[in-house]
Amino acid sequence: MNNDKKKNLLRTALIVALVLVITILHFETSTQHHYLHQIYQRSYYVPIVLGAYWFGISGGLATSSALAVLFALHIVKDWSHHPDYAFQQYAEIPMYLVIGLLVGYLSRVQRKTRESLESAGAELSKAYGKLNDAFDQLRHADRLASLGHLSAGIAHEIRNPLASIQGAVEILGQDIPATDPKAEFARIAKKETARLERLTSEILQFSKPAPPQRLEIKPREIIASACRLVGDQARRQSVEIIQESAEAEGDILVDPEQIKQVLINLIINAIQAQPEGGKIVVSGKTGTDEWIGSVKDSGPGISSEQLDRIFDPFFTTKREGTGLGLSISYQLVKNNGGRIWVTSEPGRGSCFFLAFPVLHNGSG
Repeated sequence: MNNDKKKNLLRTALIVALVLVITILHFETSTQHHYLHQIYQRSYYVPIVLGAYWFGISGGLATSSALAVLFALHIVKDWSHHPDYAFQQYAEIPMYLVIGLLVGYLSRVQRKTRESLESAGAELSKAYGKLNDAFDQLRHADRLASLGHLSAGIAHEIRNPLASIQGAVEILGQDIPATDPKAEFARIAKKETARLERLTSEILQFSKPAPPQRLEIKPREIIASACRLVGDQARRQSVEIIQESAEAEGDILVDPEQIKQVLINLIINAIQAQPEGGKIVVSGKTGTDEWIGSVKDSGPGISSEQLDRIFDPFFTTKREGTGLGLSISYQLVKNNGGRIWVTSEPGRGSCFFLAFPVLHNGSG
């Protein structure tokens, strides 16, 4: 039995008990004690008001009607030999019904007003939360835009001399025998210049992402394609990727390649965060107005301090990371009209979410 049913049962029992006690006192008290009968008569209003307040109009009318019958029986039995007094008692009965109806009506109005205020409060709280989210996203986007312009200029300045350095390293490396101790330094230089080239490419992609070529597509097709592309890497690290997509889902309007890139980045991050033998769940479901996809891992999780900066450019927790993968993912999702966020608990893994508006419900 739930709490509401239990509460209503106790309230009903209290009302019935009051009615029975007052009625018994009426029938058992001698008619010589007029003042006591007047007290009992007024006491009937207590269960009427309680019934109306707790159960509305129906409760008020049910209680007052039952009391009207019991009180009428008492008048017939004990006051028929006093017609004038009996008439006064009968006049009280309509008042029972009026009070039951009036208090019940007021109770219903109060209940509806309270529910309306609670609903308005919930809607206001929800709207306030969305406003805060929008403000955070706007502030984040403004910061990304400023940093993007600066980064693009730096990347362009670096790229040309870097290409010259790469060419020089390649030529020098060819003239050094593999057994020469200097060959190791040549390999290090080649590796680091390649890393710088990759970094400048990511900076340029971050600062000037290509405009999305949006198509109407089923999200599970993007999920399946992304999971296929990272399948070999997951198997090499003994990580299992589990796909969970609803059969019936709505279509979304996005650039499939860009969103696939986002999913691949999220899945690779999850693979790198996993212990061997871990599992990654990539799922998608359609709500009333949007499709929500998620990538959940069972890695070490992310601390609350890191969560606040997780989408910031150049922020990374990986030794070899550039800190641009999630920033690029954030921009791509935003440019495709979606949202991206993350939940995490240290020691229990992380879950990244993507959300896009649904065009219409699919049939399978």
